[in-house]
Amino acid sequence: KLVVRCSVMGVCGTMRKLSVVLFFALVAFGGAFLGPDLPGIFRAAQIVPNIIPVAPSRQLEVYYGILNRVSLGEVLTPSTVRTAPNSVKCLLCGIRIRDFLTLVLIDPDAPQPDNPFEANFLHYMVVNVPGTRFAYGLNAGEVVAEYVGTQQSLSTSFHRYIYLLYRQPTGRTLFSEPRIPANNTTLRRNFALDTFVSKYGLELVAGNFFQANPAA
Repeated sequence: KLVVRCSVMGVCGTMRKLSVVLFFALVAFGGAFLGPDLPGIFRAAQIVPNIIPVAPSRQLEVYYGILNRVSLGEVLTPSTVRTAPNSVKCLLCGIRIRDFLTLVLIDPDAPQPDNPFEANFLHYMVVNVPGTRFAYGLNAGEVVAEYVGTQQSLSTSFHRYIYLLYRQPTGRTLFSEPRIPANNTTLRRNFALDTFVSKYGLELVAGNFFQANPAA
């Protein structure tokens, strides 16, 4: 099931189910050749334009465990996403062997959706992932922010956790961001995604997102 935030005179902290129209769009397009309606789904979840200006053109395939593939907007338990995904891939993204890629995972609802003063909270960042080893080679890249799962929170609302994959237009890149270990939360708060993307001229390739209740 897909649960999205409502917006009445601004973004409110409660979550509601995806509209009937977009639900049937997801079902209809999900099994079709062209894939799901990413612009519609990302807009319904208020990821576009609130977090990113334009939806990705391709769905990123994220696997927690061998068979647990993340569906768009799927509700997952904190235990499922406690450790980094087994693999991340995108078969139709046109990734070339000479490409270098950046993967980020952010929570725009931290610490709680109705008062997200820590947004964006950076859960994971890997840069300079070589296109030759993208599907199973995240360890071949440079980890800027070590993976952390959902954070303990008093909030009982669902948070959105957004995966975004970017192409580095200049190939292998020297990133000046500090390296963040798993036990450091301070440097993860208020990650300015738009500034980071602009700084390195990153090109959005694919995306996905799931939802979870950190207090569950």
